[in-house]
Amino acid sequence: EILYSRQPIAMALPFFALSSLALKLPAAPPTGAVVGRALAVAGPLAAPSAVHASTAAAASTLALAEIDWSYELNRPPIILSPFEVTPAGWTLAALYVGWFSWSIFRPQSEAEAAAWEKQEAAASEMAAAAGAFLREASAEEGATTSASGLVFKSHAEGEGACPTMEDTVVVQYKGSLADGTVFDSSYDREKPTEFKLKQVIKGWGEGLQRMRPGGKATLTIPADLAYGPMGAPPTIPGNAALRFEVELLEVKEKSGFSLF
Repeated sequence: EILYSRQPIAMALPFFALSSLALKLPAAPPTGAVVGRALAVAGPLAAPSAVHASTAAAASTLALAEIDWSYELNRPPIILSPFEVTPAGWTLAALYVGWFSWSIFRPQSEAEAAAWEKQEAAASEMAAAAGAFLREASAEEGATTSASGLVFKSHAEGEGACPTMEDTVVVQYKGSLADGTVFDSSYDREKPTEFKLKQVIKGWGEGLQRMRPGGKATLTIPADLAYGPMGAPPTIPGNAALRFEVELLEVKEKSGFSLF
């Protein structure tokens, strides 16, 4: 649990807002009256630095008073031509920085702490079960284990060319944990799934490149080729080895330019 007080960040917000606003204030030179008031406050024996500080503070106050706030508040936060960040824009940016800092450093609630402990316990259980799960899968007749640790077992070979990482494939699949819990299934949705191989977990990419359209296989994937120590809460705990029963229906033809 990260223990940071809320108070410093809350106190910093006005400072951020005023500091950022000051960056956009007009550089109004101190008038004789302002200098006189600063000297009167500082005293005749005040050091030059104290006089300078008092003068600067008075000038800033004067500049703030001269701003047409109704005009500034009705301007957009950012003006593109010519480019300018208005005082309202700097204030919004400062508020966002404060909110973002709070979202990162705020202390955990009791519910969040309990959820985190539950995830940690589940990850430990998955890590303990993964070794036996992978060994059992690799011992099945017809199963092969690659250098990366992926266990591949083909049930039907299919025909045609194997997909590459740049290809888009259409598949039916069912995914389960080591204890048999099904966490996802396109069969249950009664609709095949389409995706590019480079957009999915490493175990899928490696396994599907060994299949041909019409083929069926079981992929038993170690955690480092799946979702790793973080998992994909709430359905997949951290350190979970996964089993996928996959049917490759189609490798789609490339269709020109693509961003992904």
